[in-house]
Amino acid sequence: MDTAIELEIGPGPEPGTYVVRVLRSVGGGEPVEMITLDVDELVSQRPHVEASILSSSVSTRRIMSDTEAAVQGVGVRLFDATFTGDIRTAYRTSAAVAAERGKGVQIALRLDAPGLAALPWEALFDSETQAYLCLKEPLVRHVPAPFSPPALTVTPPLKVLGMISSPAGLPALDVEAERGRLEEALRPHLDSGRVELHWLDDVSWTGVHDKLLEEEWHVLHFIGHGGYDTETDEGVLAFIGRNGRADYIPASRLADLLDEAEPTPRLVVLNSCQSGASGTLDLFSGTAAALAHSGIHAVAAMQYSISDDAAIAFARGFYKALAHGRGIDEAVRSGRIGILGLSRGTLEWITPVLYLRGEDTHLFDIAPMPEVPVAPTRPVRRKAWLVAAAIGFVAIGGAVAAALLLLRPDTGAPGTANGGQPVMKEVTVPVDQAWTDTGVSCAAGDTFNIRASGNAWFDSENSFSSPEGLVSGTSSESRVLSGQYTAAMLGTLDTVDEAFYVGYATTYVCPVGGRLSLGINDDSLDGNEGEYLAAVTHRPKG
Repeated sequence: MDTAIELEIGPGPEPGTYVVRVLRSVGGGEPVEMITLDVDELVSQRPHVEASILSSSVSTRRIMSDTEAAVQGVGVRLFDATFTGDIRTAYRTSAAVAAERGKGVQIALRLDAPGLAALPWEALFDSETQAYLCLKEPLVRHVPAPFSPPALTVTPPLKVLGMISSPAGLPALDVEAERGRLEEALRPHLDSGRVELHWLDDVSWTGVHDKLLEEEWHVLHFIGHGGYDTETDEGVLAFIGRNGRADYIPASRLADLLDEAEPTPRLVVLNSCQSGASGTLDLFSGTAAALAHSGIHAVAAMQYSISDDAAIAFARGFYKALAHGRGIDEAVRSGRIGILGLSRGTLEWITPVLYLRGEDTHLFDIAPMPEVPVAPTRPVRRKAWLVAAAIGFVAIGGAVAAALLLLRPDTGAPGTANGGQPVMKEVTVPVDQAWTDTGVSCAAGDTFNIRASGNAWFDSENSFSSPEGLVSGTSSESRVLSGQYTAAMLGTLDTVDEAFYVGYATTYVCPVGGRLSLGINDDSLDGNEGEYLAAVTHRPKG
């Protein structure tokens, strides 16, 4: 990245002292400072920090809670200790130069002393600007390497191999629910053709080995249990053994296994408890760091346990940025911003950690999506008066949809438009009103394909909601549809009494003719703010 500052933090001459060096900086200069940091004391706070971060996901306070104050205090200590003297000057200068270029400054940390990798550097807090660094700038943990492979040219889709490991003897995972969460997070990208997700059912050593040899994979996404082997001071992941119980795979062995793929996956995502955690003796003891050190270009992992809602939000923002050709550092930041939108008090955006081998953040060179050919429409006889005309362009997965002319046809039958051709329309759906008329009608047997996006503020929960709704399942008493998440997007026809669930995407077959309206799953709209955006495609029957 051409706007970066890389810091090397290594052992000092005395216990408890460390040397901070600027290895490269967009602002110029390579200053060196000696610092004092009580790593053991900070490491001892790890359980409390983890509990505070996880509990923040259910916080409803509008001001800083005691939970955030404790975590922020750790972030302030890390920032003030590291960015001191000439190091701070170099950072401020780099940020200013990057801003002049219209960019952010990437902060790369090379942690070369035992124990440092176990600290929550993602919580770095600048008291002067009152900002968490990783929410403003990309932050990576840099693993030095003699070389890193060039960006892999990918013609969409980006191929993701997903695996969920739930061995006997460990807390059971709801495999179908876990699949559904990742698929829901990736749904817009799957539908657009930018991402292709394949599931591996046999998450054993042999099963993974066989799958890696079958075809090329760009990303490996693991969901399951991870841990830390105190005897070997190394991170482990729990695969499924021959007896159905856990087969703990050390990070070093996993790296050898992944190296069997041709080419080796450029990115590994570890959605497992403690997969990003590090021991205090081995610099690369964490599973994520060990994989990067062993040859994987980039590893995104979780340094603490993470809630389901946060995992979904991270995956949605992360893969969206990645599928659009963003650098891996920017993709992780996009995932953090996705988590930030869950609630005002959440701190779970600290949980993801990125280890990058080498300096190149662009793992993939994503080719443009092929344009979808537009079918010509036949001329339609029109009455002398025009009811409505609108031209809209809707970007779906990088392709440009056809210009749409919405006219009332001669027949006057609901749902018949453009001579039988599909009609697409964008509709803004405010979340503070019950229903929004889309202006699109259907006949019995016609189909609506509806895609939704956006975030809105759901006041009673002090949290943001997506079209999927509040996946925490709270506030069921205020729902229009009791079986769906509160604040989810709904649809209805003016000729029927029942609403139907839309979420991020749905296909609805009209049981009778009628006019489509969209709304949210909330019968108490006071205090709601924001809007969803829906792309409605009407396909006449036949």
